[in-house]
Order: sequence, then C-alpha cells, then structure tokens
Amino acid sequence: MVVSLKANKKRILAVLLLAVVVAGACFFLRGGGEEPAQAEIPGATEEQRTAYLQSFGWEVEPQASETREVMIPAEFNDVYTTYNEMQKAQGFDLKPYAGEICTQYKYKITNYPGEEEVYATLLVYGDLVIGGDVACSKVDGFMHGFAGDSARFGEDSGWAESSSGSASQGEELAGQEPTPAPESEGSQEQTAAEGAAGEPVPEEAWPTD
Repeated sequence: MVVSLKANKKRILAVLLLAVVVAGACFFLRGGGEEPAQAEIPGATEEQRTAYLQSFGWEVEPQASETREVMIPAEFNDVYTTYNEMQKAQGFDLKPYAGEICTQYKYKITNYPGEEEVYATLLVYGDLVIGGDVACSKVDGFMHGFAGDSARFGEDSGWAESSSGSASQGEELAGQEPTPAPESEGSQEQTAAEGAAGEPVPEEAWPTD
C-alpha cells in the first residue's frame, strides 16, 4: 500500500511538471503574450531622419523646415484612428504612445512627381521614429505613407469628409495652422502654464500639418 502511494505521488508530480513545460512553451511561442515590437528606426539626428526618407527614394532639403513638439491624444477620435491605420500599414502604431509627447519634424520633398508643395513629416519619440506621412499642403491635397506607392488619403478617399467634424484638424490637414479649440477654465490655466514653460501643444493637436 505504501509503495502504491509513492507511485501515485510520482505520477502526479510528473503530470504537473509536464503541464508546466507545455504552458511555458506556449508562452514563449507567443512571444510572452505580447505583440511584436515595432522596428527601431533611429531618428535622433538630422542625418538619420533624412537618410530614412531617402531610403524611400525621396530627395529632401537637408534641414527640417519645421520642428515642434506635439502630444499624441490620450484617446483617439475617428480621424486619428484612421491616421493610425495608415501608420499600421507601414509598420508603426501610435497607440502605445497615447498621451505621450513626441517631436514632429517636417521636411520638404524636392522630387515629388508633378507636385511642388509636398512635405514628409516624421514623428520621433526619444531617439526613434514612431510614425509619419507624406502630404501635399494644398487645400485639395493628399496624404499617404512614406512609400510613394502607398494608399492615398484625401482626394476621393473620404478622408476630408471624416475630418469635417473638427475645424482644427481640417485646417491642419490642409497645411494651415490649427485654430485652438475652446477649453475649460482649468484647461486654459494648464495650457498657459505649459506655454510659459515652452512645452508642447495640447493633446488634441493633429500630428501632422
């Protein structure tokens, strides 16, 4: 009877050990249950940023025509969700940076076929490029990913209609400076304090002009 009890204990331990091994194997095969990390594209220097744009065939002016800090919205509206879908199509995702401050660099493209007022915008968080686009600054312009053959937004895509609910976003999409949205008294005090400290624009700002 004692021998049988020991055998049962050994059998139970063996089954538990096998279960742990199988669970561990599944965990590592799924990458720890996490989504694959984005590609790490260096964007700390002017040379790194322009080299990245040149890898898509774009010739750009050697220095950014505009640099500013922007905040990725803590909550995405429909327009920003659509913009992030474009980012995902080119290997980025802005969701992990919701509510974070990043730097926006805007470079003029000098070899865009048939167009003159076209700019590439890079969003850089820390030392890495986390997203961006290529856009024509004309009122009836377009926007697409970094690759020249990527899908366009604007024109006949319904992009303009989807952004019509926000005057600020619509103006920035057209390449103009955004009109500040109405804010509560507490929000105004916070924005004033941030402005005095030279900190970024409010989180509802569109990520690209």
